[in-house]
Amino acid sequence: MKNILYILIFTIIYGGSALAVDIFKLQNGVTVAYKYMKDIKIVSVQLWMKTGSRNEYKDNNGIAHFLEHMVFKGTEKYKPSQIDEIVESHGGLMNAATSKDYTFYYITIPSKNAELAFDVISEMVFKAKFLPDEIEKEKPVVIQEIRRKYDSPTYDMWVALSNYLYKGTTYSMEVIGTEENIESFNQNTLFDYYNHFYHPKNMTLVVVGDISKDKVEKLANRYFNLRKPVKAGKQKTFNPVKLDRNIEKDFYKKVSQVYMALSFKAFPLTDKRIYAAEVLTEVLSGGEFSLLNQRLKYEKQLVTSVYGGYMGLKYDGSFTFYLTCLPDKLEESEKELWNVINDLKNGKIFEKDVDKAKKRLVAQLLFQREKASSEANDIGYSFTHEIKDYYLDYEKNIESVSIDDIRSLAKDLFSKHFVKVRTLPEEK
Repeated sequence: MKNILYILIFTIIYGGSALAVDIFKLQNGVTVAYKYMKDIKIVSVQLWMKTGSRNEYKDNNGIAHFLEHMVFKGTEKYKPSQIDEIVESHGGLMNAATSKDYTFYYITIPSKNAELAFDVISEMVFKAKFLPDEIEKEKPVVIQEIRRKYDSPTYDMWVALSNYLYKGTTYSMEVIGTEENIESFNQNTLFDYYNHFYHPKNMTLVVVGDISKDKVEKLANRYFNLRKPVKAGKQKTFNPVKLDRNIEKDFYKKVSQVYMALSFKAFPLTDKRIYAAEVLTEVLSGGEFSLLNQRLKYEKQLVTSVYGGYMGLKYDGSFTFYLTCLPDKLEESEKELWNVINDLKNGKIFEKDVDKAKKRLVAQLLFQREKASSEANDIGYSFTHEIKDYYLDYEKNIESVSIDDIRSLAKDLFSKHFVKVRTLPEEK
């Protein structure tokens, strides 16, 4: 009897051709998502975890990111430094990332070496050793990474923005953590987090490329149908934080230009308005001919860079504008940015701009779906955030966005309180 329990199979249509995504579960709770792509001779194997800095506390903030480093430093089968070497020697590319909501590991490798990718990632997420000597070696590496962030002219600004937008929740904490916390980590603290949150119930294994479904079933069952010694840790959930007033904060540093971010509270990724938010983001910031670039950079020649867009999280979100300019252009730059925002709030947006933005988003999707790694990324992101329609029906949902949807969204978002943070040159 197979050790795989099938849940459902989706078949979706894009551009007239069927793209099948098979989703099934292993007996231990690991979700597996598989998509076949022919004629590419490569496979992307990704393991997405429903855990990031959101599941931390003040005293262990940074552990998700530190642990991501440490699983490369030795497992039951592989010695420290051996993992990268063996993947590269078989023609593979490997990396990992940690965010507020998720952690993921990926290997893209020639199809003939696909089993190695399953083996290596399984070792990392089930059989890491967290050797004390390796922990001590890695601490200064991560601490140096933290200090490099301190050196950024915008570091304090972004930290403050998160604190104001997500006050009272773990979204307000930095993914990378603090030096004090990094110094305190040991084998016990790492294993405690690892066993509770690197748990089969939190895992989505995504496999995309030139590999058969039968082989995926066989390898998934062999390498990922393993157990953890404890129950899965409790996921932290919360309602979006509300702003009850406008907040403004300035930082002064040794800089020659001004950096400014202006944020409005938005909504979580599970909200159906995310598609309208993506279209609005594309209108504002999609390339050199976008609305913000045209108004602030080329017509008025006020800024050196400008951006505006939706930034979604599983349980919260924001719509953030960002610009850089010379100090003598700051007042006029802010004024023109507010002119753009107020125009949007008052419904002054052209249907042709919305239509162009929608077409660009769909075109980007079709180009991305020619690459196994991009497909795997989209599937993993969607399933980890529990927004499967974001992958399965993205094109349809983008095309259904109307200009009235954009006007309604802009009016709602930009009528709320805001947070404005700036980094300014030190006064002489």
